[in-house]
Amino acid sequence: MSNEPTFNTYGNWRRPRSTGLLGATFGTSIAGIAAAAVVIIAGLFLGMTVALLLAIPVIVCFIPLVISRDGRSGYERALMRFQFWRGRRRGEHAYASGTFSRVPGRAYRLPGVLGDTELYEGIDSDGRTFGMIHMPSKSAYTVVFDAYPQGAEAVDQDVIDHYVGNWAQFLSGAGETSDILAVVTTVETLPETGIELYETVHQNTRADAPQLARDAAYQLATGLTSGGIRLAARIAITFEAKTTERKQDPSEQAVELGRRLPGLTASAARSGVPCSPMDADEIMAFVRRSYDPASLVDVEAGVYSGEGTGLTWEDCGPRTALESADGGKYVHDGAVSVTWEMREAPKGAVTERVLQRLLAPNEAVPLKRVSVIYRPHSAGEATDIADSDYRNAMAEAHGGSLKNGSIGSAKSQIELAATAQARMEQARGAGMVRFGVLVTVTEPAGSSDVPKIDALVEDLSRQSRLTIRRSWCWQAAAFAASLGVGVIAPDHTTIPRFLSN
Repeated sequence: MSNEPTFNTYGNWRRPRSTGLLGATFGTSIAGIAAAAVVIIAGLFLGMTVALLLAIPVIVCFIPLVISRDGRSGYERALMRFQFWRGRRRGEHAYASGTFSRVPGRAYRLPGVLGDTELYEGIDSDGRTFGMIHMPSKSAYTVVFDAYPQGAEAVDQDVIDHYVGNWAQFLSGAGETSDILAVVTTVETLPETGIELYETVHQNTRADAPQLARDAAYQLATGLTSGGIRLAARIAITFEAKTTERKQDPSEQAVELGRRLPGLTASAARSGVPCSPMDADEIMAFVRRSYDPASLVDVEAGVYSGEGTGLTWEDCGPRTALESADGGKYVHDGAVSVTWEMREAPKGAVTERVLQRLLAPNEAVPLKRVSVIYRPHSAGEATDIADSDYRNAMAEAHGGSLKNGSIGSAKSQIELAATAQARMEQARGAGMVRFGVLVTVTEPAGSSDVPKIDALVEDLSRQSRLTIRRSWCWQAAAFAASLGVGVIAPDHTTIPRFLSN
């Protein structure tokens, strides 16, 4: 008999879509049928020559909706390119702040959709101070937690399975509240400065301690942390204000969030992720060092020494920021960042360690940020989506007709079984969550090698069974979305849904 532990596997991820003709969506198929009807009617009343002249542009317009690349239809790619080109013509690809800029107040405000955000502080029912980012345009408030994941070291497999189950309950509970827009978990790697350990030793070393003990403690604090890479993790939860008072008065929302934060941190701790709310100074510190990596030492010294960073929310943005001409990288304050997005979830079954190589520190990319964005459906939405997805999969599996007894492909049969299982699990109380992954790598502008980093990240993603693509033409927005400060990309999109594939 084998005593090797058994690993649970996870999968069955699907992208819900309405099935139509030739693999197109239902909306695209309806548009094609309507266009075909117009052509036929024109042929009946105006002759075949007119019908042919109408059919050619109809076919040309229909092809980009059917043929997709990297998960986007031809119209999506064309519209993104056009909007990026138009933005460059208007100068929207470049951002400059500070004393000699046009930014209101001559401050260093955050760029893009974060420009109108404000940062407030509140106190939860456990007496902990928490920062709260308010985005008035979306009536959204974001709270960030400093997380300390348990990981898999010295943890039994049944305990890990218990953690995974509790995390699923955490996400399912987020969908039941109806006001949680997104949960963003971020794991990033940073150069180890040693400041945190040094300040901890400095603050906890007694002045009357023996000199030998003090010297040993300080040598330990300064000798073990040079030149390494450390991991940092956080969880950001974005809430939507539901009442007029909370939309207009952040203090009203702070009272509501202060009541709920202890329950959320307790639920995360049961998932193996102990966490605590980050105060305003800690939030400003990681936002500032993300846009200006050269400030890492200064902001960490301010945070861990207890003296404060001295920053305000208006000081956290970059002095200059620029999207490249091809829309493939983001230059900000002497650094170059490139962001990739998940195109497809892992195919087949995976274990809970599937992202381990992507998350692990890598000397080739010391500044790396991996963010998983969860957007839970409410219970009512989940039921409708599960039923609709099952009906569409059934129609595809039977060749679009349940009466002629046709047999679909093996892939369509697998899809049907997957949707049936999801439908039954949802009926038993499971939640339904949309999720995606953003990977951001930052390097000094003078020594960046984007093609090399591109190949490395692609290789790491393949090892993690992820299919990713470069976030072409929206690098600045993708960078902000991966920070976990309240930017939910789908809520700011300008591309009509009916043009998607």
